[in-house]
Amino acid sequence: MSQPLISAVIPTHNRAELLRGSLESLACQSLAPEQYEVVVVDDGSADATREVCDSLTSRMELKYFCIDHSGISAAKNLGIFAAQAPIVLFFDDDDCAAPTLLEEHLACHRRYPKECTAVLGYTAWAPSLRVTQVMHYVMDVGRLLFCYNMPSGKRLDFTYFWGGRSSCKRSFLVRHGVFRQEFRAILEDIELGYRLARHGLEVVFHRDAVQYMTRPITFDEFCRRCQRQGQAQVQFGRLYPHDPLVQQYCRLSDSQQRWPEMAAHLSGKVARVRELEGPLDAGADQDRDCRVGELHGLYRWTFDAFRVKSVVETLAAQERCPAPA
Repeated sequence: MSQPLISAVIPTHNRAELLRGSLESLACQSLAPEQYEVVVVDDGSADATREVCDSLTSRMELKYFCIDHSGISAAKNLGIFAAQAPIVLFFDDDDCAAPTLLEEHLACHRRYPKECTAVLGYTAWAPSLRVTQVMHYVMDVGRLLFCYNMPSGKRLDFTYFWGGRSSCKRSFLVRHGVFRQEFRAILEDIELGYRLARHGLEVVFHRDAVQYMTRPITFDEFCRRCQRQGQAQVQFGRLYPHDPLVQQYCRLSDSQQRWPEMAAHLSGKVARVRELEGPLDAGADQDRDCRVGELHGLYRWTFDAFRVKSVVETLAAQERCPAPA
């Protein structure tokens, strides 16, 4: 096989059936099969991940690697060094690619050939999903999951170097840095983007590079995500305590002051979310507009509260057991 033009790197852990959909979509790309490869790094799965990969190797150039469960950063780093193409696209195992996804990433890199330029693609909910109130809120209203409130071609900073939908020149990563492996689940992309920004990283948004998230999200799941976000923000903030950009992004300074009042109201607001969600998702609420407005306000408050809770708990744990010097 000649050298591929683009490598799609997919870290995965115990999501065999979701991964199957991802790989099926990548097997149907508009690029010729010899122009791309897919690198799957199995982060210690206990399900049928390997069998899913084996079943699709005849349809595309697919490389499978398995490591002990070490987190997303370790899996991505292996993918970077296993990739053969000059362009690396980080792709999530719960996404499906539009048929022209890889072609569009390549086209944008040809338009912006500087080694330090990365490309951010566009993600929407898969058409097959029923979009619930919480899914609509995190994607389109609160823009907590993705925020695409900008025109295609917009040049962006390191905070838009989003894993799972960004591509970059492999040589830039190899030369200037890969993922820090202590970030096992979240913010590994932003932290790397911050370090790469010192070497000129810029991110260009390309609206025509489209993929679809195929996994629905519930309120409870997004609350847990906000808690992981808070924990990772403490990690990020502690790594760069004197950089105001990082501190502004991590929002740690007032968490301990805010948490006591939030703690007093959290359970009641969570209960009210559960009271409102069911009827609204079922379309059975007569006073819909008013209830939707209330629910969105509750989402905003509770997601922030779970993040703040995690920040406070993580800081307290670090004070009890400080890291060795």
